[in-house]
Amino acid sequence: MTKLELLSELLVEELHSFKQEVTRLEQIEKNLKKTTITADSTHIEKLIEEHLRKLNAHQTAELENRNKILKLIRHSRNIPNWLTILAFLLFLSQAFAIIYLLLC
Repeated sequence: MTKLELLSELLVEELHSFKQEVTRLEQIEKNLKKTTITADSTHIEKLIEEHLRKLNAHQTAELENRNKILKLIRHSRNIPNWLTILAFLLFLSQAFAIIYLLLC
């Protein structure tokens, strides 16, 4: 009978510890149900707004640079100045040569 008594005593202890754990878990569950978590996205919204402002500023700066480059391209010459002057000098020298040949 001593083994039966030992087993019953051990079972009673296990049941008691199990009951304590269950009550502890019930208390934790009550505390969890009382706690509320609120989603606060103001910080994320501020970061997104700041990022959008930076993107907008970057985009306007790129647009201004693009317009400056396009203006420079439109006003650029296809023929360099030195080539224009050289062609003019050649034209004048041939004109003088023809006049000289006609007068002589």
